[in-house]
Amino acid sequence: MNNKPGQLKLKVVWFRNFLGLAIDYEVLNQNYSLTPYYFWPKTEAWEQLKLELDSKFWLTKEEKNNILKTTGDLMNYWFSCRNLTTAKNTFLNDFKEVEVVTFNNYD
Repeated sequence: MNNKPGQLKLKVVWFRNFLGLAIDYEVLNQNYSLTPYYFWPKTEAWEQLKLELDSKFWLTKEEKNNILKTTGDLMNYWFSCRNLTTAKNTFLNDFKEVEVVTFNNYD
């Protein structure tokens, strides 16, 4: 049973040449930014998000692992599908828990 009032939410800015990733904490339909956006592959976004999450002592290890796994899966998906015009539809079906801020294959 989860006694926490909120949940972590991965936010994505998708472009052909980079992927922006940030994490919010959603409580009662309100989003609170936990991290700034990190842009991959320009930076080591996964490692930066991990460091940010590790500094949040009130998050459980399971919460951190789940959001980092989703982040890794998303990065792999982006790397293999970023140039496909059909990527958006497949992405939206496969990553329903992710909030898409921008989706642009033609930057």
